[in-house]
Amino acid sequence: METLTIEQETRNYWQLLKDVRDQVKLALISRLSSSLVREADVEKPSDDVSHIAIKPEDLEITPFVASIGQNIKPLPQDFDYDKAKSDSCL
Repeated sequence: METLTIEQETRNYWQLLKDVRDQVKLALISRLSSSLVREADVEKPSDDVSHIAIKPEDLEITPFVASIGQNIKPLPQDFDYDKAKSDSCL
């Protein structure tokens, strides 16, 4: 039940964002990733190098990574996701 709710909610957001530029999508991914790292989870630097902490700025997308998807053409509006999923499982 929760999966269906999440699927519907993400589909609603996708409908709002699917036509924006790739750069905007990448910037949004960066912001969403950063929002998952709470300040309480970021550790203070210590002498113990075995405790590596990820900071929000570590999740920022570099220009190189942002450039990777620039030439990818979007899928057509009538793309059949279910068919693609079933074909890939064969």
